[in-house]
Amino acid sequence: MLTPTLFLCFSLTLKATASPSSSCPSNIGPSAVQVRLPPPLDTSSYPAPWTPPPTGFYFKLWSMIYASDAQYTAFRNLQYDPSPIDASRPKGKVNDLTSFQLPGNDTIYTSYGIDTPNPQWPAVLDYAGTGILEGATSQYSLLAWGCDGNGNPYYASYSTAAEATQTPAGIDIMCTEDQGLDEETAGVLIEKLKRLPNEEVSGLASGLVRTVQDGGRDGLSRVVLVVQPRIYEGVGLG
Repeated sequence: MLTPTLFLCFSLTLKATASPSSSCPSNIGPSAVQVRLPPPLDTSSYPAPWTPPPTGFYFKLWSMIYASDAQYTAFRNLQYDPSPIDASRPKGKVNDLTSFQLPGNDTIYTSYGIDTPNPQWPAVLDYAGTGILEGATSQYSLLAWGCDGNGNPYYASYSTAAEATQTPAGIDIMCTEDQGLDEETAGVLIEKLKRLPNEEVSGLASGLVRTVQDGGRDGLSRVVLVVQPRIYEGVGLG
């Protein structure tokens, strides 16, 4: 997920869809929180055991609840809606669709990219931007996932810096409930992220800020990807 520039993507449209199911693991709440370092930054000889999420857990409509990157604090009601590009290959490439509003403006802005599962590490995705973000790349590592004490799915991720857009590395915490995780689960998750044995990651976790989810999208249709055929004008054939 990368949104360093504001723009409307005209290959996207608004369409109503059903809410996704929870698919929680058997253990939920603060006692079930497990975190890991981003695998590329884990230099230990014996990394701590960490179970990646099951296939399909990631494919939900997520709301951003906390972020370390200051740009996200200027957004409202940011949603992230990943989905498999090919529904028959859920472990393949992923549609990376983000949408958000700005303060005092109910327009919904979007960004779109493509994520490729990293062949070396589980739950790590390599992002490539499209459109005006073409050339922007980043890598996303899930650091934690599960459900809070109320059964709301969540995950935390670390993203590397994207030099092409001058977007810094950051940590995000997402939840299917736009008001976020329950207070106890969120507190345990953030504290464990702060204790990870990497100065950059722990520093980002210490800088996590609550983002704005003010209900401005309540009752609005979900943003979904619709592929539009390209139209070429003024091109002679033959």
